[in-house]
Amino acid sequence: MSGRVSVLIVDDSAYMRVVLKDLLESDPDISVVGAARDGMEAIEKVKALSPDVVLLDIQMPKMDGVVTLQRIMKEAPSRVVMLSAMDKMDDQLPLKALELGAVDFISKPSGPVSIDIVNFKDRILEVVKGAAATKVEVLKKSRTATPRRIRPIEEDSVKGHKVIVIGASMGGPRALEILFASLPRDLPASVLIVQHIPYEFSLTFAKRLDSASGPRVRLAADGLELEKGNAYLAPGGKHLMVTKRGRTQLVIRLDDGEPVNFVKPAADVLFKSAAECVGKNLLGVVLTGMGSDGAEGAVAIRHAGGRIIVQDEQSSVATSMPLSVIDAGVADKVLPLDKIPEEIVKFLEE
Repeated sequence: MSGRVSVLIVDDSAYMRVVLKDLLESDPDISVVGAARDGMEAIEKVKALSPDVVLLDIQMPKMDGVVTLQRIMKEAPSRVVMLSAMDKMDDQLPLKALELGAVDFISKPSGPVSIDIVNFKDRILEVVKGAAATKVEVLKKSRTATPRRIRPIEEDSVKGHKVIVIGASMGGPRALEILFASLPRDLPASVLIVQHIPYEFSLTFAKRLDSASGPRVRLAADGLELEKGNAYLAPGGKHLMVTKRGRTQLVIRLDDGEPVNFVKPAADVLFKSAAECVGKNLLGVVLTGMGSDGAEGAVAIRHAGGRIIVQDEQSSVATSMPLSVIDAGVADKVLPLDKIPEEIVKFLEE
């Protein structure tokens, strides 16, 4: 894609349509090519205008945003970013939208008609421009991907306390669901996850990953001891770190420091801390995402004797995170998403 990013705004509020248009067009690289007030009008305009990005409100009369998204992805597949008002909605809906093929979601700060949405201008511009760089064909495939459960692992075959750290961003929620649905429930290792996601969706997303029936998933909390067979998701707005208690016990620490790579939590923070504590028994996995978070941490893992797996470009919704690790020269394996679970098992059995 070249030139300005073309955007279609879909919102039942006339006020929000005007505010979002002014906000988006304050960036010279973005052009609003149309607006729609409901789902049926949105589908017609997506077909007529072929925008680079559709900014779609979840709460609308006649046809809500989730149903509209399903129709768009079936009839005219597009890059869709959902707008969600957290004060009056089911917090499962944005995650359901990601499962159905949405690229990302943006929270309206103060309800369906958010007077203060202009205060979140930088975040909105970042997400819309990032969405424009994603691959529609991968979004389509992710909707229908069927996870393949891989064989269980005998715990006696795994030497030491092995740890898997995972970093993901744009496109990550769906990729993580597919990954966890493929891994055995009683994985003889601890897993720690950094997914760039707002705080208000963290607990819901942890529960959603847990329901995939792979390793048990819980929201990370300060002071928790790492246990095999358990995965820990970093809460939005906190850095997730690994420290040692005594000589061998691994413990979670949550840190409220400054953002790293413009994000908090940051995969680099997790990866570097785990590299110091775990060394050669550590596997780092970098999945789909925008930016370069995870690259410096991957270097630290390799220097400590650990291994790195990177999701390949063809199966990633957004490629810059995995490509930054490949460019750093530290990727041991570059694999499509559906091949990563088997490689994790191989690492544990080595």
